[in-house]
Amino acid sequence: MEKKFKLLPPTMPNFLSLEMPAGRREDGIKEAPKISVSDLSKEEALEYGELMKQAFINHWHTKVNQIRK
Repeated sequence: MEKKFKLLPPTMPNFLSLEMPAGRREDGIKEAPKISVSDLSKEEALEYGELMKQAFINHWHTKVNQIRK
């Protein structure tokens, strides 16, 4: 028996979360500030795309190593 399937493209975010310093415990949980992807320059978008690529490859590598153990 043979199965064929087509993978869907990844879901792209409309907003990117920004790193923020840890707050005081009594201030409670706050949502991280976000910026729209349309606010990035082309160079910034290419750099972020490379970051996404590297994050996926690192995630894949981790999962492959977990299976092999």
